[in-house]
Amino acid sequence: MNMPSRYLCAFLLTTAGAEEPRGATRIEFNRDIRPILSDACFHCHGPDKNTRESGLRLDVREDALKKGELGGLAIVPGKPEKSDLVRRILSDDEDEQMPPPDAHKVLSAAQKETLKQWIAQGAEYQIHWAYLPIQRPAIPAPGGHPVDAFIRQRLAAENLQAAAEADKVTLIRRLTLDLIGLPPTPAEG
Repeated sequence: MNMPSRYLCAFLLTTAGAEEPRGATRIEFNRDIRPILSDACFHCHGPDKNTRESGLRLDVREDALKKGELGGLAIVPGKPEKSDLVRRILSDDEDEQMPPPDAHKVLSAAQKETLKQWIAQGAEYQIHWAYLPIQRPAIPAPGGHPVDAFIRQRLAAENLQAAAEADKVTLIRRLTLDLIGLPPTPAEG
């Protein structure tokens, strides 16, 4: 095999498992959209009713899909061309542009495109993980501490075996390294 063929093979092998381009992936509200809106929009269109403007609240889906005080729909799921949010973030008119120039918060072209794609994909919101109800998981087969049961379950799922229990000398060495940052002296050891 000649040298150019080797380089071609190496290139193909390294890029074969490469991720899809950003535009092809599903945009998630919590990961991609919430940070943009939180930084640039929530001060005037967020949860604080004292600072909210135009009756528009973008942090809650039901409110974001309602007609605002100005009569338009900020978000029309699946139709970015009909969404006031997209029209305003892309506008060059200082009276319509969002965020307004006096807010000194400028969205990058990538952020604008992300918002546009998110609306095109249906503008799905996600509940922040902190507000999800707490669910107690079913504890796997009994035996020992419940945490150990979860660890054993995961080890079995991955076809792995738990390491043997360490002897007393090894445990003391690890403990000394953790607490002091140095190995034990020969006299301690």
